[in-house]
Amino acid sequence: MDFVEAANAALDKRAAAFAQLRAVQDDAALSAAERDERAARINGEIDALGVEAEQHVRSAEREAEHRALNERAAALATTAGGESRGGVSSEASHLRRLARGEVPAVDFDFRTATSSDPANAGNTAPPTFVAMVLEAMRERSQFFSRARVLTTDGGENLEWPVKNAMNPATPVVSGATRITENTAYPKGDQSWGKAVIGAHKYGVIVEATTEIVADSALPILSILASDAGEAVADAALTDLMIGDGTNKPWGWFTRASGAVNAADLNSVTFDNLMDLQYAVTAPYRRTGVYMFNDLAVSVLRKVKDADGRYLWQPSLTAGEPDAMLGKPVLTDPNIAIAGAGAKAGVFGDPFKYLIRQVRTLRVIRSDEFGYDRDVVAFKVTWRGSGDLLDVNSVKALTVTA
Repeated sequence: MDFVEAANAALDKRAAAFAQLRAVQDDAALSAAERDERAARINGEIDALGVEAEQHVRSAEREAEHRALNERAAALATTAGGESRGGVSSEASHLRRLARGEVPAVDFDFRTATSSDPANAGNTAPPTFVAMVLEAMRERSQFFSRARVLTTDGGENLEWPVKNAMNPATPVVSGATRITENTAYPKGDQSWGKAVIGAHKYGVIVEATTEIVADSALPILSILASDAGEAVADAALTDLMIGDGTNKPWGWFTRASGAVNAADLNSVTFDNLMDLQYAVTAPYRRTGVYMFNDLAVSVLRKVKDADGRYLWQPSLTAGEPDAMLGKPVLTDPNIAIAGAGAKAGVFGDPFKYLIRQVRTLRVIRSDEFGYDRDVVAFKVTWRGSGDLLDVNSVKALTVTA
């Protein structure tokens, strides 16, 4: 059985477990204690099968990437100097040269005209390492892959035009009306403001032993990329989700205004979730997603409509999220689920949140950092920030307890 088949098999079992969970919830012959005990066990199975399916999907993606890299490598005629056909060095060659101390640093997706390396002088290195780090960031946050990402050359403040300065109290007024002959046209209220998006620096140092560096057969890129990507993601994506704008990004959740309120998570109803969807304007509602804390999801799985039908729809396709009321449900561990006025979840279009990054990544090597342990260190830096471009594109579900 290959990875895709294994993922689909896990999803089929997960769908069956959801059916069992619903049967337990609807079984009037069970006591409350028995119902809770069985539901907890089945929910554990559902979570485990979801993790299993996700792992198989990631393995399938990595296998496909491995095949693609092998095909690219086979097409290259490598010379004794380590350069590929046409004098253009591969990205893997750049990192190996960095690891051996032949170059002090590597900038990916950035041209350096003064370099003696033909690849840096006039060509852009293939962004394999960058893609792997960003993929690790996407795996840590489903939000990252759905938001709008803009890459800039410099880190100066980016001024982005926004209608009515993101103020929901003063919506854009068209001013259009019927016009009789020889009558002046009316003027619409099309005032503009701006969102100022800076660039905050996030970084981490990852280490590799000299044995790993010397053994080119080992997946150096995968080791460094996954370690760096997960570490940077945990720091940066927290701010992109719940940052307060003070020396950090404005988070998507922070910018979402409350539209629906419930006493607590256990009190959330079908009407609450429907009201939350329709608090978002139609263009954004079509592409909207729910986002909650993982713990909140276990509660929301039990919500039913007026006819007793569960709103939760388990995914039957590998790589696709579960759904509720026909919309994808994403999760993020940084979301608060309790407390007076806490935003327990949102519904909206992530694409209206702009993530600004500066030149993607920079990697610098150091022999001295881990000299006493015989390791080489790699410092990975990501600069970026983010802000919401339209507050009408996302609304929050708040709780009072």
